[in-house]
Amino acid sequence: MPANSEPIYSRQGSVSNNAVSTTSATFGAAAVTATADFTGASANHVLAWTADATNGGYIQRLRLNAIGTNIATVARIYINNGGANTTAANNVLYGQVSLPATTLNNAAATTEVDYPMNLALDPGFRIYVGLGTTVAAGWVPVGVGGKY
Repeated sequence: MPANSEPIYSRQGSVSNNAVSTTSATFGAAAVTATADFTGASANHVLAWTADATNGGYIQRLRLNAIGTNIATVARIYINNGGANTTAANNVLYGQVSLPATTLNNAAATTEVDYPMNLALDPGFRIYVGLGTTVAAGWVPVGVGGKY
């Protein structure tokens, strides 16, 4: 039987932030500094998820976790074609979600915001997240999906 060249089910789950590996999750940077652009070409954007380099992937959603006290802002979500994200032609603004002001509290949960995506992405495509306003502690975007 020939290989499945157009899979509809994930081969491997992928829950990660700043992930470029196809074999394990890598958790990385929080979005803190404002990017204030709509092109996706800011070096301040945070890599949230990467599709498999060979077969692509499926991103179900982004979960944005506040990691302390922050003012209200907006998260802008970009799809990148696998090229340099600092080149505007490699990015497209996919969507935006308002993020509330948060207060660090060791006795209660800090806000989490889920942003549904449900997209099949080409090999090597990436999801970047940028903030509209600089915040104090930051927001960690975590991509939830699968690699084909």
